[in-house]
Amino acid sequence: MKKLKINILRVLNFMPRPFYGLLSAIVGIAGDIIAISLTPYFDLSYMISDLGTGPGAIYFNIGTFLSGFFAILTYLHIVEILENENINHPKVLRIGKVFAINSCVFFALIGVIPSVRSNIILFAAHGTVALISLISGVIYLSSFSYLFFKSEKFSGLVGYLPLIAVSCIVPFLFSWHPITEWIMTVGITFWVVVISIYMLYHKI
Repeated sequence: MKKLKINILRVLNFMPRPFYGLLSAIVGIAGDIIAISLTPYFDLSYMISDLGTGPGAIYFNIGTFLSGFFAILTYLHIVEILENENINHPKVLRIGKVFAINSCVFFALIGVIPSVRSNIILFAAHGTVALISLISGVIYLSSFSYLFFKSEKFSGLVGYLPLIAVSCIVPFLFSWHPITEWIMTVGITFWVVVISIYMLYHKI
């Protein structure tokens, strides 16, 4: 078991952890684009989750699952940085860590449980998983924002990045409308890409 753990860590440490944030965004976007290209009737009037049951469902679902998995690695790196700074807010840090992992795990499950409208059980399960992921997202992003403002490794401006993502998630939670879902997706992707590039540029 110990040897397996060492081998897994060796694979994960093959490249800097912030790269996994970029990889999360890339595979997620790639899965969406391929699924859209294989779904001629698809437009902004459809929920993004509908791609998970269309002609390109396999690409959307795999992209979503891997995106959630890779995001965890980058978020754990952020938590590790903040832990090493010994910021005197352990409860906030713990909340951020737990809900970041929770959000990513349930986001990955969106790719496992498709939004099949003809199957009320699957449809309800998909909606529940998405809701848990998003509410967890609001909590960990708010926690990260607070901690970034207290951190010396992250600039003050970086503290606003998670809040931008939160401002995109909340309208969707109150509307569940396709347009707000697209805006939310762009906002979350922007946050992941920018924070990953920031850490790579500053080598943290």
